[in-house]
Amino acid sequence: MAGTPRRQALADTAYDTIRRRLVDHDIEPGSKLNINTLAQELTISPTPLREALARLEAEGLVVKRSLAGYTAATLLSSRSLRELFEVRLLLEPAAASAAALQVTEADLRQLAEQLAEMREAARDFRSRATLLLYLHHDSVFHDRIARLSGNAFLRLTLERLHAHAHQYRLSFREGWAEETCREHERVLEALSENDDETAAARMRTHLRRAQTRLIEAATEL
Repeated sequence: MAGTPRRQALADTAYDTIRRRLVDHDIEPGSKLNINTLAQELTISPTPLREALARLEAEGLVVKRSLAGYTAATLLSSRSLRELFEVRLLLEPAAASAAALQVTEADLRQLAEQLAEMREAARDFRSRATLLLYLHHDSVFHDRIARLSGNAFLRLTLERLHAHAHQYRLSFREGWAEETCREHERVLEALSENDDETAAARMRTHLRRAQTRLIEAATEL
């Protein structure tokens, strides 16, 4: 039992690392995952690695098949992507509404910092590293609002959904970045005014426009 906390820590680290590789397409969708190779790369034993992969399977990011092991999940179909946004449209406006009623000045500063970092990264999409940095700050912006809702289950659900949407956004066009920043800015304004109804409405508008952008990106993959 003494080794359990350490094994859990190793599994958590493996989960975070592999999840990031999957989302960023460092591990290509549909490719086979070799447990021995991954264990060597991460310098851990197969046991915590399998625990990490089981968590990723539960999120739909990897698939386990009998006698075939694990593979990275393929990208969502256009239909599944639409269904994903249907769920986000139910949850994220509610999160923004709840956040507007309890957001603090410190929270607003953190959200503004994420938005500023997004705009800085959006100035140069010529490198993949810059695009990934932009997408990271975008993800953090949404996650902070979910956290401010005060509902841990809602936040966890949205975190899992966001990973699937993020995979498509690697085809993000440069012109879409500023559109997204302006939409985030309008959500932030509503939060700063503690206007729950407007925050929900602006988040809903943002998500609908994001859905249109991602479905267009999906047709090009």
